[in-house]
Amino acid sequence: MRLLRYAVVAALLAIPVLVAAAPATYAAQSSRAAQSSRASGGSTAFATPSTATPGEKVTFTARCSPAAGIGNATLFGATLGLPDRIPMTATAEGSFTFTITVQLPGDIAPGTYYPNIDCPGATSATPTLHVISFPSGGAATGDGTTSTTTNGTLAMAGVALIGVGAVAGGFALRRRGTGQRG
Repeated sequence: MRLLRYAVVAALLAIPVLVAAAPATYAAQSSRAAQSSRASGGSTAFATPSTATPGEKVTFTARCSPAAGIGNATLFGATLGLPDRIPMTATAEGSFTFTITVQLPGDIAPGTYYPNIDCPGATSATPTLHVISFPSGGAATGDGTTSTTTNGTLAMAGVALIGVGAVAGGFALRRRGTGQRG
């Protein structure tokens, strides 16, 4: 019964933390969505995925203003290390939505890129693309057979935590055993 009580108290204490974190998470997501494109003349553009790594394929989509007239859209890829002018394909006949999928160069530097897309009728849009580097090195997981160090502080901390858990568990069992007799 006591364990159930502790679990309920822990859950009740966790609720304010989760509620407090939710607005910050929502604000960060909506901020990223708002920054994903810049428009001119009613045209918008975005990149999918908006965060990519070198060598990854990215699809650029432009929704051109219908007032722009009939024509083709062009992605200017020089800022990404791609050809300067890349023609985009309309998603359907008479559509004002254009797409192109490109593969980012393997040597593109991490950073935020704003390649320009020209739409028909002299309108343009600029998607936002975040390029991040590949993670390097292994995770610090303690003393494994592939570890380059032995007796590291992480291993010692793990041993200490196991010891504290064992002592606390033994104390709880002993106390429980004496509490039932009385």
